[in-house]
This record gives sequence, C-alpha cells and structure tokens, in this order.
Amino acid sequence: MTEAPRIFYFLYDGYAGFELVFVANNLMNKRTATVGFGKEPCRSLENLWTVVDKDITEVDPKDVDLLVIPGGHPLDHINDPAKKQKVEALVSLIRAVNKRGGKIAAICGGPRWLAYAGVLDGRRCTHSLDEPGDMFSKAIFTNEHVTVDGNIITGKGQAYAEFAVEMGRQAGIYETEQQALDDIDWLRDRKK
Repeated sequence: MTEAPRIFYFLYDGYAGFELVFVANNLMNKRTATVGFGKEPCRSLENLWTVVDKDITEVDPKDVDLLVIPGGHPLDHINDPAKKQKVEALVSLIRAVNKRGGKIAAICGGPRWLAYAGVLDGRRCTHSLDEPGDMFSKAIFTNEHVTVDGNIITGKGQAYAEFAVEMGRQAGIYETEQQALDDIDWLRDRKK
C-alpha cells in the first residue's frame, strides 16, 4: 500500500508553474500531491494544463508536513465571489497547518495567500509584489531572496533556485549544508 502524501502543492488557475519546477525536482523522492479548488484541471501562467490530485476540502491539516504555494494571480481568486467557499477552505487549511506548526512555503505572489489568511501578522516574510496592499500591513518585509520565520518560508519569484533548495532543506534531503549550497550553484549555473 502506498503511503499518503505529506507534501502538497497548491495549484490554481494562473499559478506560476516555473516557480515549482526546481522544487518538484528536489522533492521528487518525497510523497507529494497537488491540491486545488476542485479536481478540475487548472491552467498555469505558462498556459499549461495541470490535473489536480485533490480538492482543497479533502486535505486534512494533520496530514500536511509542507504546503507549497506558487505565485501567479491569487487576487483573481481572492476577489471572486463565486470562489468564496473554496478560498475560505484554503484559508482554513493554511491557518490549521500553521496552528499545528506544519510548514507553509510561498513564493513570489504566493505569500498573498498567507497574508490573506493572517498567518504573516507579526512574521518576517518576502515576496515579489510591487504593491503588496493592506493585507501585508502587519507583516515584516525583509526583501531577502528567501525568508524563513519558524514554520513559514517565503521567497521572491526570481529566487526560485534558492526557494527550491530551501524546500529541500525543509524536507531533509541534504545531509550537509554544503550540498544545499552546491545545489544553488548548480541551479544558477555558477561555476566553482
């Protein structure tokens, strides 16, 4: 019997797939699944269709070791009255995973979901938003490539390599910090 996934990628129409490619590569030997607003396929920013494994309402927060949220167009969903119930299900999941200390990671515009859920209040974070808006007013913006504040990990969209390596750290794939640094150099095509 296959064990249930413990790492979930939240996908939604307009998500930035390129921000997840290196993350998925680093976590390919882990138990992962995709989750979305229903089981219908969703279209990425790159115009690729993705089949989603689970509806957001099917995920038990106790089963989540790491929830990864890419950037894209979160406000299209947050501000859509037709999606209110699904958005609230995501917000409930984020809050419940946070409350139990599960790890939540978001990159580029993805931290908007965390801010909307209120889990960034008083927390250090980074993002790639030109105008983050009021929902970030209680967060502490670091302007770092990747910021880790306890169980919350945020990254700038241009820091997709560093974000992917941090996801590897969080999932325990590296035996040494040098392996993580070597991965960043490899992903960024930096010669030693």
